[in-house]
Amino acid sequence: MPYKGQAKKLLDNHGIKEWDSIRVYLDDLEIEAVVLPGPETDRYIYLKLPNGYNIAYNVKRIKKLEKIGTIKPKYSLPSMKVTIREDLPQVSIIHCGGTIASRIEYSTGAVAPAFSSQELSNAIPEIFELGKISLRELLNIFSENFLPRYWIDMAKAISEEFLGGAEGVILTHGTDTLHFSAAAMAFMLENLPGPVVFTGAMRSSDRPASDSAVNLIASVKFAINAPIAESVVLMHGRPDDTLCLVYRGVRCIKIHSSRRDAFRSIGVKPLAKVDSGVKILTNVYIPRKDREYLTVRPYFEEKTALLYVYPGIAHQLIDILVDHHFRGIVIAGTGLGHAPEYIFPSIRRAIEEGVVIAMTTQCIWGGVYMNVYETGRLLKKMGVIPLHTMLPHVAYVKLGWLLGQGLADEDLKNVLMKNLRHELIPCEPLDCFFYDPIS
Repeated sequence: MPYKGQAKKLLDNHGIKEWDSIRVYLDDLEIEAVVLPGPETDRYIYLKLPNGYNIAYNVKRIKKLEKIGTIKPKYSLPSMKVTIREDLPQVSIIHCGGTIASRIEYSTGAVAPAFSSQELSNAIPEIFELGKISLRELLNIFSENFLPRYWIDMAKAISEEFLGGAEGVILTHGTDTLHFSAAAMAFMLENLPGPVVFTGAMRSSDRPASDSAVNLIASVKFAINAPIAESVVLMHGRPDDTLCLVYRGVRCIKIHSSRRDAFRSIGVKPLAKVDSGVKILTNVYIPRKDREYLTVRPYFEEKTALLYVYPGIAHQLIDILVDHHFRGIVIAGTGLGHAPEYIFPSIRRAIEEGVVIAMTTQCIWGGVYMNVYETGRLLKKMGVIPLHTMLPHVAYVKLGWLLGQGLADEDLKNVLMKNLRHELIPCEPLDCFFYDPIS
């Protein structure tokens, strides 16, 4: 039970648990309701009213509780025949977490993830008219719990789906770290026969105005029709449901915590937009290759760190990473790629002990230019590798991927600075800071 403190004590004193049917006595009101699971709290009791609405009462308002009975939440869906169209292009959907569909028992308010063909056909039947859909559950975790080792399993699973005939592979993923995973697949998979499309939902499908169905339908359209064969992120392009945008996996981040159009391309325009059809917005993309050329390099060194510079940053943070045998550190520096001078000895020590240290900027737009000011020149002279316009999370993923392959130091440095998947922008367009992502 998520309840704690006063709320848990109140329920325990009356012998009441989740899903119990109860009578609640307030100062001026007496109601019957069902106790719902709620977010972890010590102040409120969450209830399902007979009219179907949910409500929460502060425990201080509740004078007395009486248990009437207990119900068992049930999940049921209307029967719907699932027809797999053999005449349509094959699209694989790999579930890695997040909620693209939910089962709801409206008498109780209980919600559970849904992913079977039967469940998806009820929630998003349109996708089965677009492609021959195959489903695979790889993971079912919150995206904040993702670990780099999961990327290795992900890359292998994607490869298996393409070799099995898929024209495109879609990964449903929680949005918080979706851009990390998209960057990882960009490096681990080469010569793709089709796009790897990461999508998710800012609002799960049990909530009003969910974006899950629109995003998944658009992902299937893109996976089938786009000539692009890259790791991409596909999410809402506007707060409404009119269109989705497709972003290069190594050039986008989540920049809003709750809006449905939470993702943006950084320094480049989106690759495509999807509404009733698919419109490619650029001629700079990696095209589809024959399946026989697909290459998988599923490597990652987990002793890789991403460290943001801030006023007062402790030099011990770098020392601790060195003492724990970390092999690579990406520094998201200030401005053009700077760090305070008092941490220079720790950086120098790390480099002398064989730790690869690379510099990015924590500014969303722009890049690292370490020859402009003395601070940057000194860092570069001691061996810090400037990564120009590479985004910090992409640099972290790329460095960990290269370290996992055991490259010699000079080779690793050269490849780290090389533009492999359009992760670097040789010249940032003048209008990139102001552009309308939809125009």
